[in-house]
Amino acid sequence: MDAEYKTLLFKIMDIWPDNKLVLYRLANYYKSKSSYQKSLKIYKKILDHYDSNDRDLFLYASNLDKIGKWKEARVLFLELLKKNPSDTFTLNYISYKLALKNQELDLALDLIKKALEIDPNNGYFLDTLGWVEYKRNNFNSAVYFLEKSVSILPRSAEVIDHLGDCYFMLNRKKEAIFEWNKALKYETNTNIIKKIKEKIRQHDRLL
Repeated sequence: MDAEYKTLLFKIMDIWPDNKLVLYRLANYYKSKSSYQKSLKIYKKILDHYDSNDRDLFLYASNLDKIGKWKEARVLFLELLKKNPSDTFTLNYISYKLALKNQELDLALDLIKKALEIDPNNGYFLDTLGWVEYKRNNFNSAVYFLEKSVSILPRSAEVIDHLGDCYFMLNRKKEAIFEWNKALKYETNTNIIKKIKEKIRQHDRLL
């Protein structure tokens, strides 16, 4: 099915090489295959040839991030926030990225709190806040927000894994291993599966 879709998509591209909708589809296809350099070129073409909008710039910036150009992406994300301070997806993206990098955690906290003021029951935003607090070593606060996130997103392997990490830091090791095992039920990325299994292997024998 995937091969058929690719063939059809390229046939349509031959007919309408500059059609914006078709370009979106092709960029999304490459992105789904982790071919971020190719999707980046298409988003750049969209920005150059059409009236740019915030969505196009967000997609372009997120692809820059995917190829390791976070500094450039960060500048564009902050430009988006200047234009629209209530852009919750950009607020969340920057905050989570800073948490992952363990950088500017005060800024990360401010940004995700703004997102949650607008959308207080968003499970993904709660996960980001929990992870920011985890990085700030506020583990009790982190658990509070991550437990709320899991209640909203009970099949999110990433959130469950985060919760397990927090439990472990609070010396709640049995609960941590329980959550990591649960995360394995929903995780599909083989590299992440290996990392979770390694955590379980290392810490299970400590109980």
